[in-house]
Amino acid sequence: MLSHKLRFPAWGLVLLAAAALPASAQIDIKAKVLKHLQTSRDFTLKVADQMPETTYDFKLTPAQMSFAQQMVHLSQALEVFWSPFFGGTPAFAKPASTSKTDVIAFMKKSFDTAIERISKLTPEQLAKSYQSGEGNMTGLELLMGMMDHTTHHRASAEMYLRAKGITPAEYEF
Repeated sequence: MLSHKLRFPAWGLVLLAAAALPASAQIDIKAKVLKHLQTSRDFTLKVADQMPETTYDFKLTPAQMSFAQQMVHLSQALEVFWSPFFGGTPAFAKPASTSKTDVIAFMKKSFDTAIERISKLTPEQLAKSYQSGEGNMTGLELLMGMMDHTTHHRASAEMYLRAKGITPAEYEF
């Protein structure tokens, strides 16, 4: 379960309004989400790759997750957001270890699975309401939450890089 409440950006209302338009006037929401999820995958993997193996266990403060834990958490959470569409519950799989190699392999698999699952969604699934750990949400809100959650934890990981004197990769949208 996610340990914090999700906050949805104002642009989410624009997407919800677009979903209410007649089919002839709608943009392909799923295609846009998939495009940005692929970009998010690639950019998040760049951030993960920038941290040296020897500091994957680095924490900014003792109470925080380590860099590796941040990467694992954001990857596990992808399933939290797509599993309601398919009537399942997240498995909370884990990488073989918290080594850089294992974490990055786990991240790739998690993102690739999310992309594959989301590519199969129908417009009806996006409009339907689902019960989630954050309350009742439409499919579109689940996808927006997934993107927002990933961005939040990737940004946290970038602060870990900066604390180690590493300039994070240039932001990609």
